[in-house]
Amino acid sequence: MKSDSLPKILTEAKAHLKANQWQEAKLRCLKIIEKFPLNASANYLLVKIDTQLKQFSHAFECLQRAYKGDLAEKFNADIAYEFQDALISAHEFELLEKVALWLSACRPKDPFSWDYLSISRIEQDRFEEALDPAQRALALMPQNSRIFGNLGAAYNGLKNYEKAENYLKRAIELEPGLANAHNNMGNALFGLGKNKESITYYLNAILLDPNIPYFHTNLAVSYQKEKQLDKAEAHFRKALELQPDNALSYICLLEILVTNRQDKDAVLLAQTAIQVCATSSKVWAGYGNVLQRVNQLDGAIEAYMKALSLEKDPQSDFSRKIYSSLLFVLNNHPDLPAEVIYGGYEEFNQRFGLPFHSTWTRFDNVKDPDRRLRVGYISQAFYNQVCKFHLLPLMERHDHTQLEVFAYSDPPKEDEDTLRYKATVDCWVDTKGMSDEALAERIKSDKIDILVDISGHSSDNRLGVMARKPAPVSLHWLDFGYTTGLTAIDYYLTDRHIANTNCDHLFSEKLWCLENTSIVYRPAGVAQDLTESPFLKDGIITFGTLSRSNRITHKVVRVWSAILDAMPNSRLVINSSDFGDPQIQDEVAARFMQHGIERSRLDIGYSSPSWLPLQKIDIGLDCFPHNSGTTLIETLFMGIPFVTLADRPSVGRIGSSILGAAGHPEWIAHSEMEYAEKVLTLAHDTELLQHLRKNMRAELIKSPLMDEKLFAHDVENAYRQMWKIYCEKESV
Repeated sequence: MKSDSLPKILTEAKAHLKANQWQEAKLRCLKIIEKFPLNASANYLLVKIDTQLKQFSHAFECLQRAYKGDLAEKFNADIAYEFQDALISAHEFELLEKVALWLSACRPKDPFSWDYLSISRIEQDRFEEALDPAQRALALMPQNSRIFGNLGAAYNGLKNYEKAENYLKRAIELEPGLANAHNNMGNALFGLGKNKESITYYLNAILLDPNIPYFHTNLAVSYQKEKQLDKAEAHFRKALELQPDNALSYICLLEILVTNRQDKDAVLLAQTAIQVCATSSKVWAGYGNVLQRVNQLDGAIEAYMKALSLEKDPQSDFSRKIYSSLLFVLNNHPDLPAEVIYGGYEEFNQRFGLPFHSTWTRFDNVKDPDRRLRVGYISQAFYNQVCKFHLLPLMERHDHTQLEVFAYSDPPKEDEDTLRYKATVDCWVDTKGMSDEALAERIKSDKIDILVDISGHSSDNRLGVMARKPAPVSLHWLDFGYTTGLTAIDYYLTDRHIANTNCDHLFSEKLWCLENTSIVYRPAGVAQDLTESPFLKDGIITFGTLSRSNRITHKVVRVWSAILDAMPNSRLVINSSDFGDPQIQDEVAARFMQHGIERSRLDIGYSSPSWLPLQKIDIGLDCFPHNSGTTLIETLFMGIPFVTLADRPSVGRIGSSILGAAGHPEWIAHSEMEYAEKVLTLAHDTELLQHLRKNMRAELIKSPLMDEKLFAHDVENAYRQMWKIYCEKESV
């Protein structure tokens, strides 16, 4: 090709480019650079063409050739900026970083090159690395609103919300119409706990640009936090309208539907979500949560396994949360043997426990078996939550001459009960925002002798801390009702009704059986007056449960149906928050109707507080193989007997533990047949039911189950013995 034909070919290429004939334009440019590789004009055109064709790597090569072929001072920076903007739109942030690094090296005084480099790292969640290029850009262009906004976004990512707020305030002052700065200011304020103020800025962002999906998502999250669920739902749905694969909006919208007890709608939405967001581990986990709520346990297990397979980091906090949810479902599954379920816990330990074994260190706590001990309780339950019926009376009864009590607290909110917990301890440590590693180091520095995990695998647990073994002696007690699976935890605090000599192999911890009971109970507020047995009103015996739906298994339905069939003059109350959705009520009723039980004999729904439905019940029915918990004690407290089936340890023997401590082991069955017989025997002894209704509360108050002083003594004695064992072992 002759050099004098270059202008003609370039003119043709530009004409094709103007007509959006990308391939024709590209062929002519390639013809030029085949002969003249560094021809700047042809290479600049190729950058534009390849950007349109989304052939970004080749566009970058052409940009570099254009820079070499043109004098640096004549470099067409506008084409470079357009190219980088296109990379942002295409979410090609790794390539954007390479381009920006090259440009900032070639043109260190160009503030926009540093700005693009900062953006590339922010979008890759590498916030610390984004700060330096952003500061360089700001030094070169100190009044640029976008750079202030980017610094604010980076500090948001680092959770340094105060600095973020300062930078974003300046960005908005410089350019009030900068929508993204308003959105990021909302994020900063949300991070500072200023939810109502964050809503104002999110609304500003949407007013400036209503078509950005994550503006609506962020606003909806703030509305959700403020319990304005209708507004939250509307904006989540708007975000999905704008971006159908918006995973966060699906997840949060599912939470709202579940909260509103629209379980069937939640299932349908979750099924849509996994089709649209098929590679999102969080969406699959949300699907699993919905399925376990509606008692589709096999489907929930599959969903959680899918979520685990999609999660990029198999040891991330989110992976651990998914696994805890999986273990919850396994525990409730009616057809899995105990050994198979425990196998899931062993795998949890392999994945999330043993990797920290190499980080364990020796402790320099003074090995005096009789000195005052430092005991730490680690929990997110230090607020108005079900654990307060059992944990608060223990902590209020501790002997502080023997124990110095620490609480490591991260409740979702603080309330009056939080203040009551604070009054029980010598040292209160707020762990909100503290990583597992940082909290483990804090516990070590506090020289805790005995660390008590309350949460187990319940939501927002701190098993990541326990896996690091930050105290010489550790144990698990109370919430979740079974082993943690972690070999890093020394003991599981229980009693002889839950654990016998044949079940040691089903716990990772060493079983420590308290002498009287493994739980104490204190009713909340003023005790409700006792009422007459319901059968006195109409001569009909009413059975009932306040348990979750996932515990009402096909085995439970079969046995309860047989009981109702054997006693035609009876009915069944099923009451808990899981049954607020009328569609779910009908589905549960249909399961009983398959066994010949008429719908009119079933009272399925939700009313609160618990004493309201209990007033309508004559005999409580415990679920199996996973028993209920606190509601069983509430049942006894209202003068109502219940029958339990002792099954697999330990969640299948919670009812046995409660009845043993209450002094009524005669209501513990060991087979389905015996369970039904005990229920029917009680149902036919109406005089006994009347007597229990009037007198059982007084008996319960005198039992170990409500003897707070005795329970605190037993627990403190266990702590002392555990400490002595440690001292003796370490002294050898």
